[in-house]
Amino acid sequence: MKNNDPFKMRKTSLNVLQSLSIMLSLFFLSSFSSKENQSHKSSNSEIVIENPAIKVSVDKTTGSFAVLEKKSGQLWQSDPWENAAGILELSGNDGKKQSVNISKSKTITVTKKSNLVITIDFKNPVLEKDVVAEEVSIQTELRLDTKEGKLDVEIVSFKGGKFKLLELKYPTRAFSLETDVDKGAVVIPQKQGVISPSYIFPMNGGAFCRWDDATYLAKSTGTLDLFNASGLSMPWWGTYNEKSAVIGIVDEASRPKMFYNINNNGQYLYNPEGKMSPNKRIAFLDPVWNLKKANEKKIISYQFISKGNYVDMAKVYRKEAIKRGYFVSLEDKAKRDPDVKKLAGAVYMGVYGGYPHYVNMPGMAFTFEQLQNMIKTTHDELKVDNAFFHAWGTFSNFVPNCWPISEALGGVSKLKEAVDLTKKYGYLYSSYHAYSATLENDPKFDTGLFAKDANGKLKNTGSRWANIDQNKQLSLAQKNLEKEIEALGLEADITDISFSYFADEDNTGCFNLAKYLDSKNLVNGTEHGQQQYIPYFDMFEGMTYLNSNLSEISHRAPLFNLVYHDAIAVFGKIQDPDNQISENGDFRVKSLRNMLFGVGSTIFFSPYEFDGMKDMIKMANQLVCPVNRETFFSELKSHEYLSPDFNLQKSKFTSGTEVIVNLGPVKQKTKEGLEIPAFGYQVTFKDGKVKKGSFQLSVN
Repeated sequence: MKNNDPFKMRKTSLNVLQSLSIMLSLFFLSSFSSKENQSHKSSNSEIVIENPAIKVSVDKTTGSFAVLEKKSGQLWQSDPWENAAGILELSGNDGKKQSVNISKSKTITVTKKSNLVITIDFKNPVLEKDVVAEEVSIQTELRLDTKEGKLDVEIVSFKGGKFKLLELKYPTRAFSLETDVDKGAVVIPQKQGVISPSYIFPMNGGAFCRWDDATYLAKSTGTLDLFNASGLSMPWWGTYNEKSAVIGIVDEASRPKMFYNINNNGQYLYNPEGKMSPNKRIAFLDPVWNLKKANEKKIISYQFISKGNYVDMAKVYRKEAIKRGYFVSLEDKAKRDPDVKKLAGAVYMGVYGGYPHYVNMPGMAFTFEQLQNMIKTTHDELKVDNAFFHAWGTFSNFVPNCWPISEALGGVSKLKEAVDLTKKYGYLYSSYHAYSATLENDPKFDTGLFAKDANGKLKNTGSRWANIDQNKQLSLAQKNLEKEIEALGLEADITDISFSYFADEDNTGCFNLAKYLDSKNLVNGTEHGQQQYIPYFDMFEGMTYLNSNLSEISHRAPLFNLVYHDAIAVFGKIQDPDNQISENGDFRVKSLRNMLFGVGSTIFFSPYEFDGMKDMIKMANQLVCPVNRETFFSELKSHEYLSPDFNLQKSKFTSGTEVIVNLGPVKQKTKEGLEIPAFGYQVTFKDGKVKKGSFQLSVN
């Protein structure tokens, strides 16, 4: 019924006018506030440099800096806890370590050298009980690009006086996200990569308990090395919110560690005093510079991306990787050795019969005739199109002496028959090789292979898998590998364990081994994939190990493959194959993630388990391999999370292939209304054909 009451109509009109007046006031106030934020007017206490993309303001009192990314209007403030420019760790004559905020130095001098360069000198920081660290000084420099949103941050010089300078977090807590205020994430390229959201998001009860507990405990803080077995796989990291992203790219000559603090309030800083932290929870990533390495460059370049996220960061770094020469495409590798094409859509099959742990291992060793039968069954019964057999336990000696081929298992002739069978089917084969370890359970255990320090003392005695001197590994490979290649007619080689970056050592020995293996022109693979070995290898058996604490508070993201998918074939790790349940998921989750990320399937088993692997091998061949085969030479163009709980995800490859998966137990819909069942998938191939389905649990 119409309302014609004039009083009510006048009252409604007045209400509307009042509402419009309030809205206009709020609009002008909002516009004014937004303008103030975007301009970030400088005060007399700041010195400013800027270019068309960003504006950097340095506080003359503290030496800390803020960055305004102009296009989005995002102002990245300095440290929200202490307004600290950096945190210095040092020790005095008594050996006691102390951490000090360098913004509390007695003298801080900020000098504008040009319109694009500022230097900051910190002298005589104040320690506990107001003790001044006399003659301690640190000089840093901020340099802007002429046009782009790029800021180089360098520690130019430092002096310790009577103190020993240990490490410096600089810049500290920069580009941080306030928990549950900023909707964004920290981005860490560990293993394939992870993102850690800066806000509470939907998750099942058990997962939420772990997530929330971790953010108040030490599990949400830690330090990661660059390039080792459990460190970062690429030299960059960053943060992003809804307006802007910041990626920090480490200079080639620099080797900082990365400290992470994810939604933590810094209670760890106050525990020794028995006090509660006054800080708000934030997420940040700090470079940690080793000041004991005086001659090492200490530069990190920050790039600011309007409306950017983790994908944009990876694509920024992809350009840098190409520029630095780490990117060698799979297409170019296949031109040199056409057998590289056999990796496309392959199931990586690890057959464990012992070695390097034990030779001819009871209950697990296999004969070469049994190996032939497994290869034949894989082709004839399981209908696997592409496979790479990696056999452990084929030699009669322990590593690093990878020769002779075991006569007890059938000798050279029987193993060659197995290798010939893989060639007949278009498969690849390699025995297990390693040259970095001599094992305590080996009757020929040889400490003479160990590295020694300047005083002749054995090094790395506590490292079972990396105790051999790097510079002796090449000769160990040269001693036998070529004999094996000739005897078996090998087309591929897997050399395990050797290729990690050792931060405090000269790594020339590792690279010499990699170059030698590359010179054999085989399909070349190794584990612990990291970018510096991409020019020498065609495939990685897994990436660096994932930090177990990060796994509880993060989501997997294909950061490595967003950069390098078309440069290196990545498969699952032997210690965490797709047929095993682990913190990385079960067969369903791993298979769906493999399609999404462009990763090959890995099935690892002892011979007595082979029959139990058949169904998973068939499923991997039917589901993962066709996607991997089509996208093998393609760039992973994009990846995105489509649901608030991060389970529904989509990726696109430059081949035109699109993959949507649901990693969770509840069906979900895309915003376009496409429904993906629990543990389900939809793949659109480049010819337009669509394949969809889901993993089902059933009881017979």
